[in-house]
Amino acid sequence: MNIRHKKIIESVNKKGKMNAIALAQEFGVSIETIRRDLKRLAEKGELHRIHGGAICLQAKDAGNSFQRRQRCNSDAKRQIAEMAVDYVFEGCVISLDASTSSWYFAQMIPNISCTVVTNAMHNISALVSKEHIKTIATGGAYSSKYDAFYGPLSETLLQRLHIDIGIFSCTGLDDSGKLWESNELNASIKRKMFNQCEKAFLLADNSKLQRKSLFHLLDLSQMDIFFTDQVPTLAIKEYCDKCDVMISVSNTL
Repeated sequence: MNIRHKKIIESVNKKGKMNAIALAQEFGVSIETIRRDLKRLAEKGELHRIHGGAICLQAKDAGNSFQRRQRCNSDAKRQIAEMAVDYVFEGCVISLDASTSSWYFAQMIPNISCTVVTNAMHNISALVSKEHIKTIATGGAYSSKYDAFYGPLSETLLQRLHIDIGIFSCTGLDDSGKLWESNELNASIKRKMFNQCEKAFLLADNSKLQRKSLFHLLDLSQMDIFFTDQVPTLAIKEYCDKCDVMISVSNTL
């Protein structure tokens, strides 16, 4: 391993994530050279390549487990899910990500004729007794940490579907309207789900507001309705007005 490769690993490990342009500037080489470096280092298992750069090995799976997230802000998540469930209609196709907010949503879906597509085992378990709901599991590589399936098999199935309503959560929502995720696994499959959705709903409790994380997931402007339990900041209100995103706030506070 040459000196530049060692220093690239040090930079990526220190910051968690680096883009190719910044690395090229830091080491005084072309972007093409950095891309070749990143490819070689990824092949050796020293880091993970992502679009436009690289992340450290620890960052790819840096999110909290489902069990840990399940205990955080549960009342607020339940209230938010209850508002969003009002939009379910007979015959609709719904996608649920592997978030705990989606899990509360799955518990509250009425037992009517509809279809739910999900990569999360906890959502499937919540729906198992609702005989009128057709549940489609994406399959793929199972993660016990997230109690969900990921990878090319999951994403290939999603690309073949049309979804009426997509239910999404995130790790953070900043005041510029960017949605953030803490790990590559969830970010990748959520984007694939979003691409197939007619309507997209964001369920984000107060712990997600004014917060950033490692991966830029989507923009709030791509959502149709933003469900939350706390009145958003003025910046987010103005952003939603400008982008025609509806805000629905729980009135239980």
